[in-house]
Amino acid sequence: MEHRPGRRRGIAAIVLLVLGAVILGGVTVAKTVDPPARYTEGRQAGWTMTPTYTNGESIYLEPVAKGKLRRGDVVLASVPWSLQKTQMNRVVAVGGDRIRYKPSSKVAGQYRLVLNGAPLDEPYLEDWKHPSGVAFDVTVPKGYVFLMADHRMNSDGSQYPNNGPVPVGKVTAKVVSYPMAKLAVWGQLAGALVMLIGAALAGVARRARGRARAAAATAAPAAPAVAASVPAPAAPAVAASVPAPSGGEAQAPVAPGGRADVSS
Repeated sequence: MEHRPGRRRGIAAIVLLVLGAVILGGVTVAKTVDPPARYTEGRQAGWTMTPTYTNGESIYLEPVAKGKLRRGDVVLASVPWSLQKTQMNRVVAVGGDRIRYKPSSKVAGQYRLVLNGAPLDEPYLEDWKHPSGVAFDVTVPKGYVFLMADHRMNSDGSQYPNNGPVPVGKVTAKVVSYPMAKLAVWGQLAGALVMLIGAALAGVARRARGRARAAAATAAPAAPAVAASVPAPAAPAVAASVPAPSGGEAQAPVAPGGRADVSS
């Protein structure tokens, strides 16, 4: 198959243009159908959430949709045990859950909280050996959440009897690793950038084809020269006939070196 200049670039340009259009269009449609929540930026105060969040670390906060709190979510809530207006904690149990702990007993070889009869896996804890400084056994009421910080030995929480579960309405924001609104903007920018690269590549391919056509036109061979005509060879000369002498007989030809016989 003959290789055409700029063909590969042209194919790559089409692929990039289509890909960029899909990304840009998909993110735009998704934002229109389900607009991402607005977010704010803040900073963690204190060491109660280490090692997940350290003091002074930047955090992103999104509004909490009704009924969207799940176990494991990190939230900002107005809690009775904090001197500040709000404090960062983790949702360990939700309404209807039974959460309990006994410091004197191990579960599955380690000290674990027990959630609804099963050991609770908490890889985010500062110290696996001490998931709580006190024993408790609480069934969380509907409309409440059970909050605990990640640094259990250096924080307060719902595990203490004078605190208990917190009403869902006291949760003011949800802490996210990266806000969807920001991801959507980056997605749109990425789609637009891919399309720009595709358009630039298409222009390069078009110029390459133009240069190839110009070069082909310049290098076209000239019309072949007409061969010069060669004159035909001259006709062989015809031997002149010798007339016989008048009134006499024709003489016989004389052989080389001999004599001619003459009749008497």
